Amino acid sequence: MSVARRSVVGGPRAALALGLALVALLGLPRAALAIDLARLYGHVPVKRTDGESCHPYKPFKCPEDDTCISIQYLCDGAPDCREGYDEDPRLCTAAKRPPVEETASFLQALLASHGPNYLEKLFGSKARDALAPLGGVNKVAIALSESQTIDDFGAALHLMRSDLEHLRSVFMAVENGDIGLLKSLGIKDSELGDVKFFLEKLVDTGFLD
Repeated sequence: MSVARRSVVGGPRAALALGLALVALLGLPRAALAIDLARLYGHVPVKRTDGESCHPYKPFKCPEDDTCISIQYLCDGAPDCREGYDEDPRLCTAAKRPPVEETASFLQALLASHGPNYLEKLFGSKARDALAPLGGVNKVAIALSESQTIDDFGAALHLMRSDLEHLRSVFMAVENGDIGLLKSLGIKDSELGDVKFFLEKLVDTGFLD
């Protein structure tokens, strides 16, 4: 374990937010959230035997060697896992984004409200049939969570360039405060707030960079 350490930006609140995101991404038990944040500090990675679960205060298990580390040390710039998995860019990007399950529920709600082909208006022709050609709702939700930029997202789902540029225009409109484009896509007034918040969250975490 590296000697030099820097705390998670934002202190305990940031650590909790990171923990929430990772529970959704990694499928950790909800019990892992019942943690005393004060005990995250001064943690030393612990090696667990095969099949032994990590302690709730050290819920993240490195996939290569079963070392358990606390949420505080994920994405802090200093690798703790043998292969550096705790600093993987996809993992660290997902930690800043809405949880995967929340994103999937959001997409499902739009499909339920507007029909199985509605998301073609956002993601292009491959998003018909409830996103089946793109691998389904969960795959798209994971790609939105893990992709650092919109170009990475397009590459992950093999979007056509024209569809990707349309999606970029939607995000840019939201970034500039133009909700007229969202209305033109058929977003209901009752949905505008949630859609705008979701898209802004992606923009704020570097999706358009």
